[in-house]
Amino acid sequence: MKKIKALMFAFVLAGMTVVSCSDDDNAGPAATIDGKWNQTKTVVSLNGQSVTQNYNENVAGCDKNYIEFAAASVFNEAVYFKAAGSGDCQIDMADAGTWSKSDATLVINNSGFLAGTYTITRLTASNLEIATTDNVGGITTTSTVFFTKAN
Repeated sequence: MKKIKALMFAFVLAGMTVVSCSDDDNAGPAATIDGKWNQTKTVVSLNGQSVTQNYNENVAGCDKNYIEFAAASVFNEAVYFKAAGSGDCQIDMADAGTWSKSDATLVINNSGFLAGTYTITRLTASNLEIATTDNVGGITTTSTVFFTKAN
């Protein structure tokens, strides 16, 4: 009888591990990189030291600069300025290119400052972080660029 109880306990315990709850049950759809993103900061790490540069390229009252991962692998980078006289925000520079993503690898092809190959270190519905590592003259630097999803 003891063997039967022990065996039943083992089956119950094994069954609980197979059907136990996990965080994946309510995860919802996977986050996507598609859409417009606003840069918030860049962190450069060198020899264990990090320097943070907040994004300050928006013109006061005209905070519309963005990058966009659009359909058909189209990449857009837009920079705005405030027009003299009217004060309207107008596009100053639009740089189009292409992008591709495979698992955590992101490749951006354009003539802008983001051209290159990155590792996606974080992707949620509202946040994107991409990092690239370079080695110049034996010195390794890692640059991580942070974005929030544009409204």
